[in-house]
Amino acid sequence: MGLLEATALTQGEHCPVCRLDPAWDIWGPAGGYIAAIAMRAVGAQASPGHRPVTLTGQFVGVARPGAVEVRVDPVKQGGTALFVVTLAQGDRTVFLAQIWTTARAEPSLPVRPVAPTVPSPAGLRSQDELIAERGIPQIAFWQNIEGRPANFRLVDDPPAADAHQYRWMRLRDWDATADPFLEAMRSLVLIDIGVWPGHWHRLTERAAYAAPSLDLTVHFHGGAPAGDWLLSDADSDVSGNGLISGRVRTWSEGGRAIATGMGHCLVTLPRAASG
Repeated sequence: MGLLEATALTQGEHCPVCRLDPAWDIWGPAGGYIAAIAMRAVGAQASPGHRPVTLTGQFVGVARPGAVEVRVDPVKQGGTALFVVTLAQGDRTVFLAQIWTTARAEPSLPVRPVAPTVPSPAGLRSQDELIAERGIPQIAFWQNIEGRPANFRLVDDPPAADAHQYRWMRLRDWDATADPFLEAMRSLVLIDIGVWPGHWHRLTERAAYAAPSLDLTVHFHGGAPAGDWLLSDADSDVSGNGLISGRVRTWSEGGRAIATGMGHCLVTLPRAASG
């Protein structure tokens, strides 16, 4: 099921409802997928001409299979608006987010970052091929996304020349859209799943732990919709005390910064290892 179908909202008894698609699970529903549901709900209520500016989200609990209620509460209305979004199952909150939107576009002096110099996706091998060659099983989540790493490595390989992990990605089932809220959902998914790979890209030994998302903040830079491929530029240069911190930026093929985000992942040991 594609991202648009997997985040579809229907009207429930008290608020919109989304039925979670298990195809978007990693250690439970992927954090970016959950955040995308919140973004879509705000897009359905935002005033005409608005676009997303910032999402700040807290993953309060792991969602269970089934439906989630999506409550959107406007806090500030006008040319710039703020919404609080709560995803809940029964009386249990699973995600809490604050989302800024705006219709304002006053000109400012341009400061533009320089995109990384990496090969285009057309000249790179797929992540599926590279992993299959190593005999590593691919989790079902990656049936949703095609990846083409620009500097692929595993922990058994020599350290990477560049500490950042660069990977072109596109949703396998995605139609171009001019809706800025739907477009923002792609970067939420890709930024959230970039923190953990950014961590293991720096490792030289296997990690005996998982690291689900604890929080996620993403800033959207506006502009025209990007093409099919987005470059994930991920780096995680701080870990310890049970936390992994990472920064991820998405770029268009034309070298335009699409969104910038960061998040904390909470280290969790297997049950046997944690006692």
